[in-house]
Amino acid sequence: MAPVALDPIERRRERRSSGGGALWRAHAVLRPGQPVTLLNISSRAALVESAARLRPGARTEVLLAGVHTRASVGGRLDRCYVAAIEPMRYRGVLVFDERVDVGDE
Repeated sequence: MAPVALDPIERRRERRSSGGGALWRAHAVLRPGQPVTLLNISSRAALVESAARLRPGARTEVLLAGVHTRASVGGRLDRCYVAAIEPMRYRGVLVFDERVDVGDE
């Protein structure tokens, strides 16, 4: 049996910020009106959670809101899965078409 790695290698290309980061609120909307919670975000992608099913490969836009700003960012849903059964919750990664300012730089 192979030994278990106690310190896994970090494969992420960019640092993630919890919730919406310093700039965005944690609550957002996927078009056409599906509310989602931002669990973490980077300038290239966001991990979102929703009560409605997320479809891998689907093209969509996320509407982000901050204290003094709003943005609509297009992207593609990737790696979607069921996160909880009671109540039913889905999680997925939204890969952005363009870089997004998350306000932590």
